[in-house]
Amino acid sequence: MTAAARVALVIDNTRTQKQRSKRTAPTQSFLTDKHSIYGGKAEIVRTQQSGGYWHFRMWISEESKYVRKTLKTKHLDTAVERAENEFFAIKANLNSGKRIFSPTVQQAAEEYLKHRWEVDVKRGSITEGRWGTIKSQLNHFVAYCGIVGRSERSSVTRLSDLESKSLQGYQQYRQQKGAKDVTIKNEQATINALCRWAFDEGLHSVQHYVFPSISRRGVDADTLRRSTYTDDEYRRITRALISYTSNKTAKAEFLSDEERFTRQLVRHFFLTGANTMMRFGELYQLKWGNVETYSAENQRLVTINVLAETSKVRQSRVIKVRGGKHFDRLRSLSKHTKQGDWVFTAHNGERVTRDALYYHYAQLMTLAGITDWKERNLTYYSTRHYGITKRLQSNANPLTLSKVCGTSLKHLTETYYHADLTEQERAALLRYEGSSAEVVELD
Repeated sequence: MTAAARVALVIDNTRTQKQRSKRTAPTQSFLTDKHSIYGGKAEIVRTQQSGGYWHFRMWISEESKYVRKTLKTKHLDTAVERAENEFFAIKANLNSGKRIFSPTVQQAAEEYLKHRWEVDVKRGSITEGRWGTIKSQLNHFVAYCGIVGRSERSSVTRLSDLESKSLQGYQQYRQQKGAKDVTIKNEQATINALCRWAFDEGLHSVQHYVFPSISRRGVDADTLRRSTYTDDEYRRITRALISYTSNKTAKAEFLSDEERFTRQLVRHFFLTGANTMMRFGELYQLKWGNVETYSAENQRLVTINVLAETSKVRQSRVIKVRGGKHFDRLRSLSKHTKQGDWVFTAHNGERVTRDALYYHYAQLMTLAGITDWKERNLTYYSTRHYGITKRLQSNANPLTLSKVCGTSLKHLTETYYHADLTEQERAALLRYEGSSAEVVELD
């Protein structure tokens, strides 16, 4: 640095210090009266613009901020009495670990997610995937609160701005975004879980938010039917999988060995999902040490140990299902088949990414000619729907099936009653014959 530059820097610093002193000096002259209470731990002040009314002021070292509050009186004795009450209330909150200044909704959501990660994910109470779902749900909550804040001309929405009925418009907001009622209901449960946590932590004065009731209806038969595959669509997808992973296609598209194997992983992820009826997260986190194939009645079956830490319901289960041949084939293709290896491990030794799975899924839908798959919400989870539906239509024992799927019998029967409706339709079309082979019509 040249001498001229050093001189310029000194002059600039001097100007900055003068500017600072100019900013701080009026603060003292702005006060017209000041009295300390409890040895200066707090004070009451009057300013040029307070109209003679006293204000309470206290420095909160834990949060590096001043508490400022009007005492709504011009009388000194009354002001001192009210200030002492404020002081004791603040000290009581601080001693109990409560914060004085409310965090923003964004900050509260971030702290809650950090809490859930440390307390639940690391201890195995919930899966990382479930934590990601909670994060996604809270993102919608934060976005909505931002809209509410802007409508009230507030750039930042704090938890203290929200009252118990402040989220009455949340359902309509999410419906306009295309969210289904069941999705909104789950989001509201997560939001109230955050609210209870914030209340317990002393961050919020509200224990829970009051949402307009969403009537609990059975899953609409047409809705669930649309969110799974028809038999024809399933056949088209399985044919597309064969073509998508064939040597002919690999040569035509100049695919690398890594890309060819990724397509095989996608193929087997889809087929094992339909055969095992496992949830996406359970299948995605499956390791070879928890898979054992065997033969029974000329079929290849598989025993799978679904670990509690990978299950949505946090309960382990051992299932015996079809699809052993798909695991056998994948094992023969994979380089990573040790006990601790992920079943769906890419050539590089890392688990295949979710992005890769969903990218190829979109390609498969196009190849199979299913153009409305996004509108119908067809995903890998639809393979579970399809597998359960077909087994119910094949008269599988619902109780046994619920145990295999890791869900309750009540949920199974309520959710998949569209399969029962299909069977009722078939029964209605049956013709019953008497002993003389005379057709008996049921009118």
